[in-house]
Amino acid sequence: MQPVWKRLASLPLVSVLFLSACGGKFFPKETGGGGKTSSGDYLYVANTSVNPFTIAAFSIANSKLNTISGSPFNFGAAQPSALVVTPKNTFLYVASVAGGIFGYSINSNGSLSVLNSGNALVTGILPSALKVDSTGSWLIAAQDNGSGSNGSAYLFAINTSTGALTAQGNAVTLDVGSPTRIVMTPNNQIVYISLATGGVDILAFNASSGVLNAPSQILHPKNSNNADYGLAIDSSGSYLFVTETGTVVNGTSGLRVLKIAANGGLTELSTSPVQTDLGPVAVLVSTHGYVYVASRTKNVIDGFALSANGALTALPNSPYSTGTMPVDLAEDNSHAYIAVACSGGTPDFQVFTIDTSASTAGQLVSLATASTSSTSPAGAAVVAATN
Repeated sequence: MQPVWKRLASLPLVSVLFLSACGGKFFPKETGGGGKTSSGDYLYVANTSVNPFTIAAFSIANSKLNTISGSPFNFGAAQPSALVVTPKNTFLYVASVAGGIFGYSINSNGSLSVLNSGNALVTGILPSALKVDSTGSWLIAAQDNGSGSNGSAYLFAINTSTGALTAQGNAVTLDVGSPTRIVMTPNNQIVYISLATGGVDILAFNASSGVLNAPSQILHPKNSNNADYGLAIDSSGSYLFVTETGTVVNGTSGLRVLKIAANGGLTELSTSPVQTDLGPVAVLVSTHGYVYVASRTKNVIDGFALSANGALTALPNSPYSTGTMPVDLAEDNSHAYIAVACSGGTPDFQVFTIDTSASTAGQLVSLATASTSSTSPAGAAVVAATN
């Protein structure tokens, strides 16, 4: 089974059949109980072109990128497909397209200790995307069920002391497509799941009762051969950003900007879509209101300033060069840096400083690069940061 970044090689079409679950296990030191809330500035990268699969860990301190002791951590035979850190930085959850959801406790120095003796916390599912709500109480996982099939979404209650996951309700049937990303509005009421050529599903969520409803609305791609991959929501919950490959604007790929209604409904702005470089697969809205788009085909990040009305303006000196095939983005918890995972290597991992100078505010300046494994390229597929 290929991870998401390898499946993107056939842009704009995605056609995937997940393999049946197999026994995967990862082996850092096991924690004996509850997670340890961490206040450090840590970044985690899943490697998918190494044997065994690994999770690399880094810290940012004094404007330097440092490898955390013990990194990369052995993830065994279960190929990682998604990472998510809980809001209090207590746990790191790892999805595997080989089957299951695994967990780590994040130690105070950023190192990782396995949960459940390295066995899957959840079995019997093949998740390709994960999301934790802002309360840290709920984990949502989405699964691809094969070409031409409806996807599935699952809700799990998080034990905030032990990291254990308990299924909540039945699986939710998504529209036809291949789930790639999950985002949630800041009030935890609306969930969006990108489905590649299937568009974007819109689901209502009740964080008080733990109910994830079936999709009530869907955003279709602008053309039938297009595909929606990256998703992001601004901090106010006003706008949804969707990266779309294929013929979107001016005969090439683009970023769609949509106003979010109270019920989750979407209205595309008159200024949308905005042209990006070819192959946009990930988008991030920074705390400072800058929008960054990773364009896998062109090996760049496009940068935009976001105005109050949702309009986007190119940042100074955009686009910014990356390693080969950038596929995922994360903002560190100091809100000073943007990290990018490059599945094709050269380098595997790159960290940029967000410029704060008045004349060039928001532009990205390369701070550091790193290999995420002794194997090159390591197939760095996804990056997650502590909050």
